[in-house]
Amino acid sequence: MTVQSAVSLSSAFLYGGSAYYNCNNFLHHAYPSQKVFGAAHLYNSWPKLQLLTNIEIHALAATESSDDITAEEEEEDDEVVIGCTLKMAFDASSVWGVADLSETKSERFTSPESLDMVHRLRRESDAVLVGRGTVDRDDCSLTVRRVELGDGKNQPVRVVIDPSLRITGGDYTLLKDGIPTIIYHLQPEMSKAVPSDYVTYVGLKQSTYSDGSRSSMSPTQVIKDLRRRGLEHVMVEGGPATARSFLEARLVDRAILVRAPIEFEIPIPAEMDENTLKRAGLQMIGTAIMGGDTIEYWTRDGMPWPNAELSMWP
Repeated sequence: MTVQSAVSLSSAFLYGGSAYYNCNNFLHHAYPSQKVFGAAHLYNSWPKLQLLTNIEIHALAATESSDDITAEEEEEDDEVVIGCTLKMAFDASSVWGVADLSETKSERFTSPESLDMVHRLRRESDAVLVGRGTVDRDDCSLTVRRVELGDGKNQPVRVVIDPSLRITGGDYTLLKDGIPTIIYHLQPEMSKAVPSDYVTYVGLKQSTYSDGSRSSMSPTQVIKDLRRRGLEHVMVEGGPATARSFLEARLVDRAILVRAPIEFEIPIPAEMDENTLKRAGLQMIGTAIMGGDTIEYWTRDGMPWPNAELSMWP
């Protein structure tokens, strides 16, 4: 099994020449490439461990060899994608418009093929994350609807960044449809939070800078908490302020940018550009056309795309 992202090895012990690794955490932002063959393989051979700009782990069991892979095992050798994948959509203007202020209601402006791709990405994700503004503006469900979810698969967990708990008590779809949702906030007392069997409220600690000012919510804290909950692949779906915060924290492993062939009359600027992605450690590795939209694929320097043919993932 090949894992796209890095592994935090919390402990390594050597007993009489056997290596045992306790791989507790998969960290979204660590290092570009590695291969993990599973805990059962990490013995009887001390792995080659390179800690420079990459981590490469090659550990082979003494009782197995690459020549002994069965057809069933080959079918199961699928890519397991973890980390953070950012998806954003823009118009064709130079300000990277994300919406049109001339419209009274938020409307879809990308092609049906691009929308299908977004739903495939949701299907490939453990969690779909947005900021409060996206929920307030779109009343989004963030569920997989346009493509088949697949047998035995659950809808991704919805994650909302809402420091002030402003959406709590509102008539929003994701607060009442029964699908698990996590809301991160900075309120020490959850007086506004309405208990629910499927909505979890997580309060994070707000940091104080040396000048006495208070920090905003930390994307790093959010991702660490999601990892502890077993949510390894997080899709960051917007809006622009949320996207910028994750990029500035260098938490994004790959990005899919959808550029529609239209220009808004009064565009709302994303306040980001190619330099924003490059400062986040990302580089564009290719483009594709979907229903007239131009899709840009960005990945952390040195990290391969989950599929050699870019448009085949998601």
